[in-house]
Amino acid sequence: MALTEQIQQGFRSILLHRLRTLLSTLGILFGVVAVIAMLSIGEGAKQETLSQIEQLGLRNIIIRQTAVSEEQRIKAIGKGSQGLRWEDARAFQALLPGLHSVAGVKMVKASMGATLKDISPEILAITDGFDEIQGLEMSEGRFISAYDISNRLQVCVIGSEIAKSLGRDGHVGQRIRIGNAQFKVVGLLGFKTWKPGKTTAFTTRNLNLSIFIPLGVEQGLSRMAMKKDSTISEIILQMDQGVPIKKTIPLVKQLMETMHKGVDDYQVIVPQELLDQADRTQTIFNLVLGSVAAISLLVGGIGIMNIMLASVSERVREIGIRRAVGANRMHIARQFLMEGLLITLIGAIGGVFVGILFSLLISLLAGWHTIVTLWSVVLSLGMACGVGLFSGLYPAWKAASLNPITALRHE
Repeated sequence: MALTEQIQQGFRSILLHRLRTLLSTLGILFGVVAVIAMLSIGEGAKQETLSQIEQLGLRNIIIRQTAVSEEQRIKAIGKGSQGLRWEDARAFQALLPGLHSVAGVKMVKASMGATLKDISPEILAITDGFDEIQGLEMSEGRFISAYDISNRLQVCVIGSEIAKSLGRDGHVGQRIRIGNAQFKVVGLLGFKTWKPGKTTAFTTRNLNLSIFIPLGVEQGLSRMAMKKDSTISEIILQMDQGVPIKKTIPLVKQLMETMHKGVDDYQVIVPQELLDQADRTQTIFNLVLGSVAAISLLVGGIGIMNIMLASVSERVREIGIRRAVGANRMHIARQFLMEGLLITLIGAIGGVFVGILFSLLISLLAGWHTIVTLWSVVLSLGMACGVGLFSGLYPAWKAASLNPITALRHE
């Protein structure tokens, strides 16, 4: 009867030890899952921001007209500034070294014909060179040319989504109504990859939903536009390959300040600077997310330490026998360190697979862009192993410090 009770007690001890081991392993597993999931969210946000900035063109410098109140406009006119104009672009062509090409853009408000019911296109009056700066490719026909602009021809180029919406009318040679005028379609843009921005710091255009007309033609599209308005919405400067953008910015700002008489009615946007700033910000963001997730690993490490301390208490007699047959303190310490590391590795490897699946699940259910990188997997495994080794130090030292004689007498 006593033997049966000893066997049952032994089974209960083994089951309890296995349960504690499983729980400590789960602590490491969820810690690794948290690290990978947090870093994948941060990396996804970083890549989205960077890809959005890259749409602006890393060799480009963008000057946009800013909205001003009527009072500010009157003061600006009094100082001699008439807003952003194509004359500003001509000044850059003459004075800015390393300039490859320049284009002007003006957003136009005009009604469309009844054929476009489901979408609201953006009408842009542009100069020649816009297609080269934006890297546009034609799927049919040609883009707006200098001849179209100088002769104020009523021609247009439509984006791929506009062409689909127009159906049979969305081809070269067809005519569409913009405002009170008929425009001949001379070109169709190929599909342009576009990602909507999740920040208000800068905006990018979905050129697939745009209609392009020659700059200057927009002044006759409606009665409201009959009043001559020489201002434009945007000037895009593209620098030569290899020209240092950061060194060019001060000159651009100086020229604008001189031409606008010190009136701050424009905004200079430098995609390269935005890219560097976003990269730094997202790196800090990833560090914060990783640090928060690492706390979960530390909690798991406490569980490892507890289970190893309990294991030392339950295996005192085993330690005494090993010491009696020749094992030294280093052998005992190494044994418990390796056991702690093995438990950690099992949880960490399981956490990697669960973390990847969890990141994919976040992307599917929440609509967040997540990217699991190799460095995040290596980092989480390294952190888990470090936590496992650190958590096993005290239990290993305690096991190695046991007196062999006392350990052999332990019941």
